[in-house]
Amino acid sequence: MTLEWMKKQAKWVIGIFGLFILGGLVMMDRAGSYRSDRHHNIVGKVNGEEIPTDRFQSELKNYLRGQEAQNGKAPEGLQLAQIREGLFNFKVQSVLMQKIFDGYQLHASREEMMDYVVKHPQEVAGHIARYKGYEEMPPFLADSSIDQARFENWLAQDSIYDRYSMQELEQQLKTSVIPQVQLQQIMKSQIHRTPLEEAFTVSMRENKARVKFYHVPADSFSVSPDKFKDADLKAYYEAHPDSFYFHDEAARLAYVRLPLRPSRTDSALMAEFAKELKERVANGEKFADLAKDYSNDPGSAEKGGKLEGLRGREGLDPAFANAAFALKPGEISDPVLSQFGYHIILLHDRKKVDSTEKVEVSHILLKVTPGTETIDSLMGQAEKIRASAQKDGLEKAAKEFNITLEKTPIFEKSNLSPLGGGYVQGANSFAFSKFEAKEEISEALQSDDGIYLFEREAKFDKGRNFERAKPQIAADLAKEEKLNLAKKELEAQKSAIAAAPEGALPPHIGKAVLDSTAAGPISADNWLSGFGYSSPVLFQVFNQPVGSWGPVLTTDIGAVLAKVTEKVPVPGTELANKVQAQLMQADPYAVSGIYQDFVTNLPKSAKVENTMDLVFRN
Repeated sequence: MTLEWMKKQAKWVIGIFGLFILGGLVMMDRAGSYRSDRHHNIVGKVNGEEIPTDRFQSELKNYLRGQEAQNGKAPEGLQLAQIREGLFNFKVQSVLMQKIFDGYQLHASREEMMDYVVKHPQEVAGHIARYKGYEEMPPFLADSSIDQARFENWLAQDSIYDRYSMQELEQQLKTSVIPQVQLQQIMKSQIHRTPLEEAFTVSMRENKARVKFYHVPADSFSVSPDKFKDADLKAYYEAHPDSFYFHDEAARLAYVRLPLRPSRTDSALMAEFAKELKERVANGEKFADLAKDYSNDPGSAEKGGKLEGLRGREGLDPAFANAAFALKPGEISDPVLSQFGYHIILLHDRKKVDSTEKVEVSHILLKVTPGTETIDSLMGQAEKIRASAQKDGLEKAAKEFNITLEKTPIFEKSNLSPLGGGYVQGANSFAFSKFEAKEEISEALQSDDGIYLFEREAKFDKGRNFERAKPQIAADLAKEEKLNLAKKELEAQKSAIAAAPEGALPPHIGKAVLDSTAAGPISADNWLSGFGYSSPVLFQVFNQPVGSWGPVLTTDIGAVLAKVTEKVPVPGTELANKVQAQLMQADPYAVSGIYQDFVTNLPKSAKVENTMDLVFRN
């Protein structure tokens, strides 16, 4: 099975494989707040088997080094937390998968590994490239069109296997890649498709038709989930006893936020620093070096502050543009305040392009951020609110200090950012960590936009739970009602549609929109507006008589009324032969799907203990 196939069919496998590859990079000294005392020597357990902190920390550091080398900046904030969580989940899956490999006695022979390497020169080249700077890259491997003969001659040299990169690749092939391929082969033998199932699949793919149809999107109606009463939600919950099972614990938090904004003092201090940088340039320091060291514009800082190409006034901040166009080539502006912060601008050139004046510039951007005094002041206020909340609760404290109390939606433990796009370091730990369970009110937690205090409003265990399911049930009921409204709308317009002349069907009748497969006949496994992708409803329409409007049908996204104008069926004998041919070979999509589900669900059947809160402050 080729790696290209794995990329197409199981991208998550390649993602994890990439994470493991980067785990082989050399060590670096930055990775987060590691606590090295003896109580924090593991980050978790899988069925009692410990995941050592030192190995976890080593792989995390090396992965972060790779990210920093690739992007010029180490991940931080939410991205860093997600990387830690992703690495932990990968380690859990690795432990469980190794048990599977051992149970089936799966191992990679030397011949299998060599065969894989020979057939994947680009992958070998990519792997060696990750160690650029530590090992010399063979010239023919750096070329986009690899000479296979030269590649195989290179592989025949015993000395290349002394390379660290090749030893790492061998280890990954032996312990992960090839056993995964072998396990998929075992799963392939367990897939048994009936002739009826295969006939449906082949018919969906091979038979084609041209269709005209009207559709009413469900989203053309507004139904608020809030309209449904608890009795409605409870009835729906009890009517679906096999649904609403949750595999992860969840919580809902109440919180207050003190906005974190720069003060006038912060702005004045940054203006003074900008003047200092300009003076340093005047005293002989290079503008480009200072931009690389101090500019907060990541797109231009690494280029010495250079903005690509000639720039007109349009698209530039007005204050920036006025200052830039007032300079002469070689001149440097005084600090200029824009909506982004303070700029020091160096004009390189000014030209007229199609009668429009444009400039070529570099700049140093200094964003105005809250300083220590501002943050300390807010932290002091937050501590007063926290002291009050510890006595009487966060709601009363919010009223006392005239602050808005807000609530997060119900979120699962795996959601590291319960506030949506905003990331508050420590919020997830406060919600779920057993080491903070006794604290009713969180510490004051700082993010980019404010200082937060949290209070646990509700905690939900794994399993079925009505209170936890209520938002999802309300959303399901709202969608169901919108689909019913779409169907009623189309039913009301059905007579008008049937009476309209075939060659002059109106583009709109009420909320119904006319559409068709105008480009030509399509198969039912295509995407079609109003139907969605590979819709069983579209397959049902294909079986309607040609030339007649069928019944109003409901899809996952609305209601449709369709007429088949042409059928292009595959002859029965040919269709039967295709069905038989498909039955004789494996379905790669089915194998990939089964394997992906197997690996994804594997941790759900294990006892997993995540104690990263002892090692990292999430």
